[in-house]
Amino acid sequence: MKVTKDKGAWVGPNVIFKGKAHIGFNSCVGYGDEESDLQTTIEDGVEIGAFCVIAKGATIGRNVEVDHYCRIGNASVVGENTKILYGSQVFDKVHIGKDCIIGGHVIDRTVIEDEVTYSGDMAHLHSDPTKNWDTTEEPSPVIRRGSVIGVGSLIIGGINIGPRAYIGAGEIAKCDIPEEGVLIGGKLKELKDFHGMIKVRGKK
Repeated sequence: MKVTKDKGAWVGPNVIFKGKAHIGFNSCVGYGDEESDLQTTIEDGVEIGAFCVIAKGATIGRNVEVDHYCRIGNASVVGENTKILYGSQVFDKVHIGKDCIIGGHVIDRTVIEDEVTYSGDMAHLHSDPTKNWDTTEEPSPVIRRGSVIGVGSLIIGGINIGPRAYIGAGEIAKCDIPEEGVLIGGKLKELKDFHGMIKVRGKK
């Protein structure tokens, strides 16, 4: 095991490294409630950029790259070979599969399966704003294998997307997107209608 740290990087006492890792300038790994005994696990080949926060209880898989200014929340899992792009926020109890590209905010309890490209944003429905913000658990999205979520798109509520679905840049998704469905121009179509002009990542 070989862990290298840039100036100002901090590692908590409950962090387990399972191979080589690098922690960037002023990043915190294993950050959280001092009374919590949750362990943070960092697998082999992980690269963590500058000014990142990896919370207690997080698990970061092999060869994951976490770019600068990112957050991985409490009890979240990031699968191997996934890239978390600059400034992305992965909140608590999120499960991200392997070989993903994550370039946006991911709300609590979201499930993202393998080979997903995600560059959008998410929001819970907030159907009852009188409830406590920190304790209310509303349904969260599930993004199935191989789906692509375009830049600036917004996913609202606990909807299911895919597998191998495509949501265009700037679209708003408020209902389920079926397997190989395409949401573009505010309309839902089928991937086969685009004759290869639009591609997704998962293999059928």
